[in-house]
Amino acid sequence: GLVVALLALIFLSFMASQWKERQRIAGIHIVGATGLSRIAVQHAVDTLLYRKTKTITLATVRQSVEHIPYVRSAAVYFTGVRDICIDVRERLPVAHVVRSEGELRYVDEFGTVLPVVQERTAHNVPLLVGMSGVPLSSEQVEAMVRILNQAARVLDPRLYQASSEVRLDTRTRCVDVITDEAVWRLGRLHPERTAEALADMNVFWKDATRSLRLASVEEVDLRWRHQIVLRYRKDVGQPTTQGASA
Repeated sequence: GLVVALLALIFLSFMASQWKERQRIAGIHIVGATGLSRIAVQHAVDTLLYRKTKTITLATVRQSVEHIPYVRSAAVYFTGVRDICIDVRERLPVAHVVRSEGELRYVDEFGTVLPVVQERTAHNVPLLVGMSGVPLSSEQVEAMVRILNQAARVLDPRLYQASSEVRLDTRTRCVDVITDEAVWRLGRLHPERTAEALADMNVFWKDATRSLRLASVEEVDLRWRHQIVLRYRKDVGQPTTQGASA
């Protein structure tokens, strides 16, 4: 009796497997894709609809989705009897950059310049530019993105979101951050020194918001370690410069 039951179980498992393989894909569910990659992902997987499940190799589908520039990684799996799910992890835009042909392109957190998106997106990220419109090289873009990554880790979110441009003087390699209210002078492009300058700015900003009129500050000079020089707008009746310790 035990042998008969075991054979019956094997037979039913075999028939269930054959039945499942004969099923055709009835639904495709895309998770995690925004306007950055949605259209491209749909084009990559639309051909799966109505195909028999036994003709689909999940690893091949995953590879085709991960070839899309805005996709960092993807997971592909069957869900239910006749559905397939594409779970996408996108590349995160952290900046814009203007290319030589005048196109405005996104840059991800690793400094990779991404292609033009097919849908309008609403990522509020700063613009990376060279002084006097000098185009930035790939190495310079990567170095400036590292500054943004440091800023995202160090600065208060409100302070980080205030930055609209990051400018590089390609001759002196000095970096300025442009905000709605003031310019931050970070000095020469150097990972450790830039991190210190940003940390000084964060400490100063948290203290100064309670005691100083920052709206009248035109320039914040962070080129000296743990020392900050403020330059006020000429039309507000403030001293031209003022020192502060961070």
